[in-house]
Amino acid sequence: MSRRLLIGVIIADCHIDFQCEILRGIITQAFKSNCDIAVIAPLHDFSVHSVHKDAEKSVFDLILSDSIDGLIYDRNTFHDEDICRYIDNICKRSEKPVMLLDHNGHNSFETTSVDDREAFEIITDHLINVHGYKKIYCLTGPKNTFSGEERLAGYKSSMKKHGIDIGRNWCEYGDFWTEAPKKYAKRILSGELERPEAVVCGNDVMAITLTKLFTDAGIRVPEDIAVTGYDASIEGYQSTPSITSYSRPNFQLGAESVRRLYRIITGKICSRVPNENGELRLGESCGCAENPGLRHNIQRNISINSRFESQLLYGDMLFDITNADNIATFADRLDNYTYFLHKMRRVRICLTRSYIDSTVDKNAEELSFRAGDDMKVVLAKSAIWRESENRGFFSSSDLLPDYSEERSYPSAFFISPLHYNNNFFGYCAVSFGKEPRSFSSLYIKWINYVNVALEQVRIKAVTKRTVLNTSRALLYDHITGLLNRSGIEQEFATKLSAGAGNSFIECAAFELHGLKKAYYQSGEEKSNSIMAAFAKNLRSCIRGKEICGAWASQTLCVISPESGRAEAIYNELCGKIKETQFSGDENCNIDFSVGVCGLEITPSADLSDAMYKATVNRVFTYTISEPTSNPQFEKLCLLRNRIKKNPELPWSISEIAESLYLSKSYLQKIYKSYFGRSIIEEMIQFRIENAKTLLSQTDMTVTEISRECGYSSYNYFVRQFRSSEGCSPSDYRDEQKRKAEENES
Repeated sequence: MSRRLLIGVIIADCHIDFQCEILRGIITQAFKSNCDIAVIAPLHDFSVHSVHKDAEKSVFDLILSDSIDGLIYDRNTFHDEDICRYIDNICKRSEKPVMLLDHNGHNSFETTSVDDREAFEIITDHLINVHGYKKIYCLTGPKNTFSGEERLAGYKSSMKKHGIDIGRNWCEYGDFWTEAPKKYAKRILSGELERPEAVVCGNDVMAITLTKLFTDAGIRVPEDIAVTGYDASIEGYQSTPSITSYSRPNFQLGAESVRRLYRIITGKICSRVPNENGELRLGESCGCAENPGLRHNIQRNISINSRFESQLLYGDMLFDITNADNIATFADRLDNYTYFLHKMRRVRICLTRSYIDSTVDKNAEELSFRAGDDMKVVLAKSAIWRESENRGFFSSSDLLPDYSEERSYPSAFFISPLHYNNNFFGYCAVSFGKEPRSFSSLYIKWINYVNVALEQVRIKAVTKRTVLNTSRALLYDHITGLLNRSGIEQEFATKLSAGAGNSFIECAAFELHGLKKAYYQSGEEKSNSIMAAFAKNLRSCIRGKEICGAWASQTLCVISPESGRAEAIYNELCGKIKETQFSGDENCNIDFSVGVCGLEITPSADLSDAMYKATVNRVFTYTISEPTSNPQFEKLCLLRNRIKKNPELPWSISEIAESLYLSKSYLQKIYKSYFGRSIIEEMIQFRIENAKTLLSQTDMTVTEISRECGYSSYNYFVRQFRSSEGCSPSDYRDEQKRKAEENES
């Protein structure tokens, strides 16, 4: 079976009747044309800004999906020009054909529109022919917008047809919102505009606002001034009085946009779904009686939604799903509340790999999202049946695994973002099966509960890791990774105490005498490396219930329920040390001694006392170094370490000799005998090593690096560098960059 076309739909406020009708037309025509639909549906229209709401724009990265063949874009549903430009740019980057709805004058995209002129003419005709009004004002949409100008043209056509001259102030541009009718009502109430017999408004929102303002001011509607709207919204029918309006052919707008886009993509013409033309919907605001059957249907739908909203608000969903501490538990609990999605046929909760990782073993400052990121379905449900979630990760470029499955019928999914403030978790996808419908406002509340629960799962995971890491820091030594003294005592109480059924233990203390010399000679880093390597080898020698840990700063220990283990461990450890003495970082060939103490386990037994006795009672000694009779050796090691850490300082042989109470000649003689190079040679080498690090890891200029390394003369620095490395500093930097690029490729 060949792959179906996948049409992406970009639209906000999918729960509003106006958009629901457009979507019904889009889905109906797409299904007839055997096309899949992916509605990228943010939960807000971006008219109000907040950190949480603005973060929803990440979902628009799905526009770049390779699976989408073309886009239908209802730009009018987004009430902020910045977000419109943002979506415009992504649509252009996608290089897919884009079909706008009811939007004129866009330089980059095609447009599909419906005839508002005739519909608005019908409303105006009704006021003239049925009610006999002649002084009729018009409050249309914004100036220079297609819908605003078309509705104004329909009003003028009706007035002209009936031979009524339009007064200079009878027509006014509005905003399809509440501010314009407020200003318009104020002008009429103040007498700035003569009172009309009727006002035709460009949409129901303006008609509802105008009616309320007139009523509050004591002007009766329709007795004093009749008011009509447009779009036939539920809010208009619920208002008092109910608004006479026109049910715009939005279904046909959606269907026609699919047909035109299909032709652009394929070059073929698809069959048309039956027309559903608009019609006049009578209400009380013009003086007519409303349709009781229509009110019954509207009230029934409102009642159903209200009942579900009440259950969601006062039920346990939020408390239940937010108590989950992992994704699996969250999915299991959310499964019990998918019945709130009225007439849902399929639902998928898809989470990003970064979110899933953040709940397991990684902390992230911010969870972002880009097209192509890995996703995983953690909850898949068809109607009332839970589906298997054994699928692995899939690319968000595929949107959903469902689109790539073999199906004998097309599908439509509404894809909405899952996020909390700046942290993007993934998306929820809902399908209503073969029924061409959209989600209700209840879905927005349901999704918000899901978002809160997902954030709680993430926070609990981060908190748990923090507590575990804190506990580990309290019980483990940071250098060796072994139990520290507190950890040893806690483990002893669990494994080897009288309460655990033991009557005897052997304590072995491994004291690393050579660490002090390693510290003076090579610095703290090398000393810690030797300690860690020694601990690793010691840990590999223990068995069974034995406890291995770091008892003090240079003392490790093994506590065993068997006697004679100290000798066995010592012999095994010596063999391991000799095997690793030439292996770089694994080398721990160092002087150490082993002390032993046996302890009878009684209620008064003291582990600290036993360990002290073991430290004193040395039975084995491992020595690799020759003892030195020179009392200045440790001071010279410490001096060398200071020069290595700060080679850029102006080291003076005279000052050093004076601080050590040695002559200059004797100082230089014994220094070279111990370390193979003079103090000056060591200082130069340390400076060159520092310069090499700065050249390869920073963007500092060579001049800046020469100063940083203690050279007052740039030329002198270059000469010394060339003498040491055989090339100039610039050539060395270029060579390091080349090697880095080769490694990356």
